[in-house]
Amino acid sequence: MKMEPFDGDELSDSELDNLLKKWEAPQAPARLRAAVFPEEAAPWWRRLWSASLRVPMPVAAALAIALALGAWQWGGPGAPRELVRTERVEVPVWKERVVTRTVYRCRATPPAQKLQPVAELRPRIIRTPDEE
Repeated sequence: MKMEPFDGDELSDSELDNLLKKWEAPQAPARLRAAVFPEEAAPWWRRLWSASLRVPMPVAAALAIALALGAWQWGGPGAPRELVRTERVEVPVWKERVVTRTVYRCRATPPAQKLQPVAELRPRIIRTPDEE
């Protein structure tokens, strides 16, 4: 028994494959075809003026702010120039007095001792006079 297309709303895989082989895509509308595949190429200068570039809005806003700040800084008056002038000035110098003192130590310096750990730890609690 031969099954008609869409009889019972179910088709087998082989029937679907046969239908797919027979199926032809419809033609695109003429306006769409002319937009995608133009007959003659436009001159380069016309393509340059009609070109577009997609940029996300936050990036475009940041670029616009940066350009505005740059134009504001560039167009404003420049910073005043600083002139550095060097002069040689003669300064009177007073003769310095050198004071020499001799200091004698009466005691001898003890030899350096190495730190050693505590053998026994005896903590002592000191209370304030207000505590009992």
